[in-house]
Amino acid sequence: MIVPISNEALSLDSLPSVEDKEAVFAFAMTFNGYEHFGSLEAASKNARMRSRTTLADVRNELFMAARGSRHVGNDRYLSTYAELLPHLRQLLSDRLA
Repeated sequence: MIVPISNEALSLDSLPSVEDKEAVFAFAMTFNGYEHFGSLEAASKNARMRSRTTLADVRNELFMAARGSRHVGNDRYLSTYAELLPHLRQLLSDRLA
């Protein structure tokens, strides 16, 4: 079972390597966009906006990509994670500064 990680508890050490497919998926599932935004529709809308201004926005985008990849049976969430990783690092660094 994957344990949720709050945005407040998230650290740079929480971020898995892009090459570790299972760890990236597990990390994506530590945030539940459905719960955070209140519904599948709201989480989907937020992810499509690609705002990337908050940890919740970025984590939700990864969550939705991972859920979509699982649904269709591919690993496209890995490219999404690679794209989002600099944003995650910056947001975490800014918060810790």
